[in-house]
Amino acid sequence: MKNIVVSFFAVILLCSCSSKPQIANWQGESLGNLILEYGTPASFLRLEDGNKVIQYDYSTSAKLAGNYCQLTFMIDGANKVLGVNGQGNGISCIN
Repeated sequence: MKNIVVSFFAVILLCSCSSKPQIANWQGESLGNLILEYGTPASFLRLEDGNKVIQYDYSTSAKLAGNYCQLTFMIDGANKVLGVNGQGNGISCIN
């Protein structure tokens, strides 16, 4: 019985880590498309070189530990996505 419980928790842990969102497909897309898809960012920073950093934050406390996802996008002067970074604990927050 102890082995079944340990195996169950191991499977839960592995499944939560494998559900990271596929965010690399946003590279090269326009800022306008990003905002159309996900709405107004939680934060927006304009850098001295004309690039921008925008961030989306998603969280839920519906589950015991709560889930969160933080997406950070680097946008160039032509309003195209240069790079993307996603952090979280298993919630799949974007397509």
